[in-house]
Amino acid sequence: MDDLFTILSKNQISKLRATINLFLTTFCLEYLSLKICQLNIIFKIINFVLFQVGWFIGVLGATYNQTYLALSLSTVILLVHFALIKNRILELKLIIIAGLIGLLFDGALLNFDLIIYNDPGLPYPLTPIWIVMLWMFFAMTLNHSLAWLRQKIYISILFGGLGGPLAYIAGEKLGAITLLSTNSIIILSIGWAFITPILLIIANRLNRNA
Repeated sequence: MDDLFTILSKNQISKLRATINLFLTTFCLEYLSLKICQLNIIFKIINFVLFQVGWFIGVLGATYNQTYLALSLSTVILLVHFALIKNRILELKLIIIAGLIGLLFDGALLNFDLIIYNDPGLPYPLTPIWIVMLWMFFAMTLNHSLAWLRQKIYISILFGGLGGPLAYIAGEKLGAITLLSTNSIIILSIGWAFITPILLIIANRLNRNA
């Protein structure tokens, strides 16, 4: 009889241990997932804040003829961004591609007399370096705070078509650029509506090949 109670007790203890282990495992997984999710959200917020800070540094640097100081601070922001991410090679490729696209696009705006940069920093008709840096800052968000757009191409077209010209209008209000006609805004809207999804597609392909 005592042996029977001993067996039952052992079985109950084993079941209790299994239940506790299951509970602890489930709790830990959920807790860790929550922590990872929270860290991911925090990083995305930091990423978007870095982009906004970089944008204001570039624009205000041009407004107050402090381009080289702005470029130095912008470089620090890029270094901070690279310090926070894992796949630096992939990110560097995307940022360089975006910078080259910005160089060509804003260069075309300048050469077709659609825009004037109030502190070009380089001889006409070269695209100012601070503008190229702003494109690089935008590329910083494509794998992080704006990664949700990668699977929503139609929304990204709308996002670029509205957000792009609004950024330039804000830059004009702050005194960094001058838009020379309403055609400037139309071209900006069309250009950014195309370029935004193109950059997102490039980001997707780079991630697949990583």
